[in-house]
Amino acid sequence: MPDFSTFIGVNAGNGRKPFTYVALDQNRRQLAVGGGSPVDVLSFAAGQPSALIGLSTPLRPGSLKPAQPEEPPLPIFRLSKLRQFQLDLTGESHPEPGADLPAWLSASFGLVSQIQALGYKLFPEEGQPHQWMETPAESGFTALLGLQPFEGASLEGRIQRQLVLFDLELDVPDAMDFFEEITRFRLLHGHLPYEKVLPLAELNAWLAANTAWQAVHQPAQVRQSGMPETGQVVYPLPAARRTR
Repeated sequence: MPDFSTFIGVNAGNGRKPFTYVALDQNRRQLAVGGGSPVDVLSFAAGQPSALIGLSTPLRPGSLKPAQPEEPPLPIFRLSKLRQFQLDLTGESHPEPGADLPAWLSASFGLVSQIQALGYKLFPEEGQPHQWMETPAESGFTALLGLQPFEGASLEGRIQRQLVLFDLELDVPDAMDFFEEITRFRLLHGHLPYEKVLPLAELNAWLAANTAWQAVHQPAQVRQSGMPETGQVVYPLPAARRTR
């Protein structure tokens, strides 16, 4: 396995800036957090001497049953609705006639193609210094929690996911600080410390980056699901959490 210098988690979603990325070094220290268009992600990825990219794609709320640690839920790419889309390992998507691709999925497929055009190979491939893998963050959070998390767009869902990342000893703020700064005055005046809680896209990118790191440095803490010929998905497995 190559000695990757950088682990990049990328979240694909909707909005004016459809991509968010988090980059970690070999010791899981934060190197960069950014977002924007595919060009922003590709520019950062192109400048890395060696890197493993974890590509996270958002899942539809309520589309999956609660996960069991030994059997994480399938990502959206594997759901029957998306069997109409054929994604080969060159990163090119071939929708069947009449297929209606969601904008975020089109963007995600396009990014895969562009990443591979930069020379990134599908993980794992021996001796290749630039690789990428699929690691849906929503399924990862579900597997780590052992239950379906709160809705990701909600405040409680973001706090819950940030606590998971904090317990993994990643360099994110302790989301419990949000509650420590709530006072009667703040509540009455509608001034809550939302800055203490990271956006969902960034939380997803953090988990994707960490899962990429684990796939190399803690392979026993991840599980690969799927067939090599159709693409494998990498999930984190539960581990001991930080003791408060």
